[in-house]
Amino acid sequence: MADYEFKIGAYNPKTIPMARLAEYMAALADLIGEKDRVHFEKLKAGSTILAIRVQPEARVRSRRRIQEARSAEKDHPTYKPFHRINSMLRDDGAEGKIYSGSADIIKFPGVKQPLPQVVGPFNKHTELDGVLVRIGGKDKIAHALIEDADGVIWSCEVDRDMARRLAPYLFGQPLRLTGEGRWLRNIEARWELVKFRPSEFTPLKRETLGDSIAAIRKLGIKANFALQG
Repeated sequence: MADYEFKIGAYNPKTIPMARLAEYMAALADLIGEKDRVHFEKLKAGSTILAIRVQPEARVRSRRRIQEARSAEKDHPTYKPFHRINSMLRDDGAEGKIYSGSADIIKFPGVKQPLPQVVGPFNKHTELDGVLVRIGGKDKIAHALIEDADGVIWSCEVDRDMARRLAPYLFGQPLRLTGEGRWLRNIEARWELVKFRPSEFTPLKRETLGDSIAAIRKLGIKANFALQG
């Protein structure tokens, strides 16, 4: 007997594409955890329903983990898989849920969840820390690429004078670039740096960048940039 069933309010066992089913199963495995002790049992008729069996020694932990996903913060391991499943359901025009018997454990609003409105764009004083990994351009405005401590690449527009001053730092000492950034919050509620034109930069000690990121993470915040003001 299945411990859980995951209902996808779209397709049916005969129409769901194999690749899409695999995507749902991978995200579901990340959400439940205990991957060596959680097993796919079968697809059930009706809507696409995945029957899931959990080994006895992992049942308490798996249920607690699923329940925690309902209100998980961004640093919780269930946050990303929950939102990935919800996003997939929205793309498929559906909603879904995980249930056990007649009890709903967690619901995914999917298509019924209102999308956040786009905010901006607007200009904001911005600081960006990272390593210069590329610089170039034939026009009066050059483009510099900065890789931050999380491996995210940010594009900056600089004039030729700053490009010449930045060039010696290519793949070298970390920098802090300061200037005017143009930001917007997209429909997925993520902040996007549309354009960044730094007016100055400051070399950083290598440990400074790592220490600042570590200090931020201790506060439970993940940041790739700093907005001032």
